[in-house]
Amino acid sequence: MGFESGAINASTKGFAAAAMLAAVGAAPAQAAAECADAVRALIQGSPSIEVPVKSRSITTMAGGLKMVNLGLTEGKNHLTMDENGVPVSLFREDKFYTTADKGETWTLVQTYSPEVMAQTREGLASQAENATNITCNYGVDLDGRSVNHFTVDYAIYNTGTPVHSEYWVDPETGFAWKARTVTDPGGNEIIIEQVSEPAPGESPPDPDN
Repeated sequence: MGFESGAINASTKGFAAAAMLAAVGAAPAQAAAECADAVRALIQGSPSIEVPVKSRSITTMAGGLKMVNLGLTEGKNHLTMDENGVPVSLFREDKFYTTADKGETWTLVQTYSPEVMAQTREGLASQAENATNITCNYGVDLDGRSVNHFTVDYAIYNTGTPVHSEYWVDPETGFAWKARTVTDPGGNEIIIEQVSEPAPGESPPDPDN
């Protein structure tokens, strides 16, 4: 009887140890999966936007030429401005507009069909799903703010252009305070660095209203 009791106790301890090891192994695996999901959502531009977002982007072309653009988005609607805040173009729902008078009036350039919009969404999803080399570092400092730093490699779905992206993300809200994208089309590196901030109360214009 004593032997059987000892055997049962040993077996119980063995199961407990195995369960603990499984739990320890599951935590990093779960964290890795959550990390990958967060990064793939960023690639698609799909994290929920609770308030409008303003951004400032600096594009550095091969040879050092730099361009600065400002942006304002609610998620579906995107206003692009020059570095002085003068409106340049507008993407609203399925319509693309430009302006020749600093946003006083807008000219409809193109309306995209539901099929094209669906293909774009599918392409972005495929682009995200096939992304590689995803890394996540937590508790990184960004100008005195604690953020999560993500990196990823992927290919643009309709051109195959290789891209390396980095994101500095708020751990509580998923808001990307900063992003850096490096593309290399034909060996001519293009770097886009973007900083963003919430813009409550602001919104892109609606040419129809």
